[in-house]
Amino acid sequence: MKKQIHLIFAAVVLALLMTGCKGHGIKDISVTSFKIVSLTPQGSTGLVALVEVGVHNPTVGFEVSDVSGLLNVKGQQALILTADQIVIDGNKDKTYTIPFKAYMADGFNPFSLLKLLNNELNFDELTVSIKAKVALRGGVGKNIEIKDKKLSDFIKKDAKDQDDNK
Repeated sequence: MKKQIHLIFAAVVLALLMTGCKGHGIKDISVTSFKIVSLTPQGSTGLVALVEVGVHNPTVGFEVSDVSGLLNVKGQQALILTADQIVIDGNKDKTYTIPFKAYMADGFNPFSLLKLLNNELNFDELTVSIKAKVALRGGVGKNIEIKDKKLSDFIKKDAKDQDDNK
């Protein structure tokens, strides 16, 4: 009986999360900005990237945890990414500062990333895969995964959204 009550509670909370408040739903949550603030080397194969991410969240607050990812350059594994837990406030537009840790994948030549600075490498050649757990504060959650998404897709979307907001 206790297990059934937990399942019913989980279903109600997920329904609330899906519908959100004031007529808003999960689909209304969006990333409004993205900026790399700093890159700090960590030894010979690692770095910490401090990233500011703007989030529009018209629904309830939630947590993003167990964040891991992989950046590929021309199909070759380049950077392995991780981030600590992130708490997103409900019913707010807010910018969050997130430290990402990155490590060079075995066999990757870090100088190939320098080609970005000379425009020899474009964002169509960079893909990212990300896994994370998204949960209401205190528990009920879902694992999400994005596989092999071109970075250019994120940039084009952001540019289009910014043009639409003008």
